[in-house]
Amino acid sequence: MMWLAALLGALCGLLLDALADWLPPRVVDQDDPSTGDPSSRLPGAQIHPRCGLRSVLLTFGSTALTVYLHGRYAWSLAFLAQSISCWLLLLIAVIDLEHSLVPNVLVLAGLAQALAFDLILPRSNLKGALLGASFGGGVFLILAIVGRGALGPGDVKLAVLIGMLTGFPWVVQALTLGILIGGLAAAILLVTRVRGPKQYIPYAPYLVAGCLSTLLFGQRIAEWFGRFSGVGG
Repeated sequence: MMWLAALLGALCGLLLDALADWLPPRVVDQDDPSTGDPSSRLPGAQIHPRCGLRSVLLTFGSTALTVYLHGRYAWSLAFLAQSISCWLLLLIAVIDLEHSLVPNVLVLAGLAQALAFDLILPRSNLKGALLGASFGGGVFLILAIVGRGALGPGDVKLAVLIGMLTGFPWVVQALTLGILIGGLAAAILLVTRVRGPKQYIPYAPYLVAGCLSTLLFGQRIAEWFGRFSGVGG
């Protein structure tokens, strides 16, 4: 039944692509037609035209993730929970990359579905999820205040969602990976002069990359780091 999982992933990728076009203008229009929601929309954001390459990448990414998760969880509630989380994260990453916007509706939807599945899945850890959400949001709130604009409110809310999805202590790995990936990407963009020192660089895609890496390969990454650092003997 792997082909069915591939079909599901492809259809969801097409849906994500449509939502990436439809959702940001609606969010802006509903808040403020000129500037959008100041708590989520960051300086330099602009509405981008439909991108064919994005459609291909979203469809391929969604399909690959769904097939992988099906191979790991088969047809189960765990498969559905993980798939929905990955689809939402992909959509958040694309929208922030194109519009410098982390829609509140997607963060709330992610928190709601994570809470719902934590309540019904047999081996879930609701306490760990809530602790992860508190830790992620708290740390990024402090970083946003200390950094004076280095992180936006949308990044803080995304950190809460990542903490809810990964739980504690995995949120530490997810956010650390996101920060490292984001720092490396920012350095490359600055060195190649694709972005200037004062230009805004969307951060959500890198946080999403760290979260997805932890959700999919968290234990392997932790074991590799333990061997590399000597912590694991």
